[in-house]
Parts: sequence; structure tokens; C-alpha cells
Amino acid sequence: MKGGKVHQTACHSRSLVMTNDPVSNSLPVKGCFEPQERCLQNPLENLELTCGYLLEEDVKCLSQYPSLGYLKHLNLSYVPLSRISLEALGALLEKVAATLETLILEGCQIHYSQLSDILPGLSRCSQLTTFYFGRNFMSMDALKDLLGHTSGLSKLSLETYPAPDESLNSLVHVDWEIFTPLRAELMRTLREVRQPRRIFIGPAPCPSCGSSPSEELEFHLCC
Repeated sequence: MKGGKVHQTACHSRSLVMTNDPVSNSLPVKGCFEPQERCLQNPLENLELTCGYLLEEDVKCLSQYPSLGYLKHLNLSYVPLSRISLEALGALLEKVAATLETLILEGCQIHYSQLSDILPGLSRCSQLTTFYFGRNFMSMDALKDLLGHTSGLSKLSLETYPAPDESLNSLVHVDWEIFTPLRAELMRTLREVRQPRRIFIGPAPCPSCGSSPSEELEFHLCC
């Protein structure tokens, strides 16, 4: 686990929010300052650790805190997870499957090779209403597998996914001629297991209309 200062910390009775120090880019979790330790000892409903780095031992530490068994909202947006095993994150998802309503893994640089560690836990999160998974690195097959594992998530009302790797050009921009039929295929795959409500597949904000996924966004497949 990397040390360093926390740029912003908010600790309430059922909420812990930590954002990174822009200099050290680290998020101390285990053995950190007393206020955070105290928060992690109490039942938490909201946990936000964003824009920094977590080591594998940090994620494992989080998965072992009894207080997180009541978690409703988990936000790890822009915390790079590509170089660590996600088994501990999968274990945490299984632990909170009965209560979790919001899961934000936006911009975590997760690769398709890591998906198998979190899919069993994700598929059990029956109370999930919001799932942000954009800006990760997913192949077409991986996205199909991911969507297939959401069949039991009947309460999902807003979900976001990245464009498949096969639709990206050498500059890592979406090639819309390739992407459009792939997106249609992903939607067919999803509709075979459940009916989506509000969904966004592709880059955000949309380069065509400038919109980003939000609670106000209706079923949206622009461009």
C-alpha cells in the first residue's frame, strides 16, 4: 500500500469519501489516519475511494471489514485496477450483494482478463440500480459475457459500458463504422437475458451529441 496525504476526506456516520492527493496519487486505506479507521469500524452505507491508487492488500483489507457488509454505494472511479488481482473486489461484491445499489467502476482500466474475478459477485447484486463500467478495456466477447451475467439484475435502471476494443482504431478512438453493428449485437445479447432501461454503450461524453450518462438520461444509443 502506498502512503501519502489524502486530498479530500469526508467521514460521516455511514459514509466515507476519500479522494487522492494530486501529488502522491495514493489512497491510504489500511493503517491510515484515525478518522478513517473509525469510519471503517462503523457500519457504512457509502464508500468512495476515487482518483488514486489502491494496492492489492488495500482491496483485500476492505473486503475483510465487517462494517462494509451493509454497503449500498461503492465508488472506485478512476482508481487504476489493471495491475492487481480483482479476487478481493469480487469477494467484497459477494459480501454486499444483498444491499449494494450503486457500483461505479468507471475508468478503472479493468481488462477483460480480470472479469472472471468479479462476475460471480456482480451477478448476485440483486439490488443494484446503477452500474457504471465505462472507460475500461473490454473485448467484444468479454462485454457479451459481462452482459450475460447481469441477467438477474432486474432493478438496474442506469448502466454504462465501454466500446469494445475491436471498434477502436490505432489512436484508441472509436471507429463508428465498426462500432455501430457491434453495439447492436451487444444490445441483442442483453435483450436475450433482460430488458434494459437506461443504457449507454461507448465513449462518454458522446462525441456526436456531447451527452454523458446521468439519472435523467433516457434509453440512449446516439451516434
